[in-house]
Amino acid sequence: MVAIWYLLMLAPLIAMAIFWWSYRRKQAARERLANERWQQMVGKAAAPGNVASAAVSESAASVTTHPLKPVQPLASLPYRRRERLLDPAETLFYFLLRTNIPEYEVLCGVSLQRLLTVSGASESENDRLLRGLSQHAVDFVLCDKTMQPRVAIDLLAGEAPAALTAAPDFKTRCLAHAGIRYVRISRTALPKRQDVRNAVLEAGGAK
Repeated sequence: MVAIWYLLMLAPLIAMAIFWWSYRRKQAARERLANERWQQMVGKAAAPGNVASAAVSESAASVTTHPLKPVQPLASLPYRRRERLLDPAETLFYFLLRTNIPEYEVLCGVSLQRLLTVSGASESENDRLLRGLSQHAVDFVLCDKTMQPRVAIDLLAGEAPAALTAAPDFKTRCLAHAGIRYVRISRTALPKRQDVRNAVLEAGGAK
């Protein structure tokens, strides 16, 4: 009877130990799967041909699933489709944002005219302000689930060191006045996967 009593007393502890071990094993499996997916995304972003091929395959699959009447381009029009919307660094950073900040919607290549509204003294003044905004764009915008813009992000190239330390420019002033956090990141020094959230959101207190 004493042995049974001790077993009954130890049963909850044994159950908790088994539950914790099972939880840790599942957590480790999820982390391993996330790392594998991350390595796959990095490999695709580093190989432009692979990304382009994947995009073409997805487009072909979409056309097969939803057949539409092909649009015949007019020879007189000087337009043609871009080979890709985002370059390798932008593609990688897009996946970084989507994977590590899933509560936000990620938009690419957004004009300031779409982000901001103006309130000039007259209609002509508003037109002038809007024309000024239309000449500027940001690489990425993070919107909440109501599609309200919260964070604007630019990937800077060779001019990054000077731009990050220079006085606020037109774009910086406009976004700050509108209450949109503006983040500038060097495309040659993208944050690591585990640092993306802090680099984009937490360091500036974005909500």
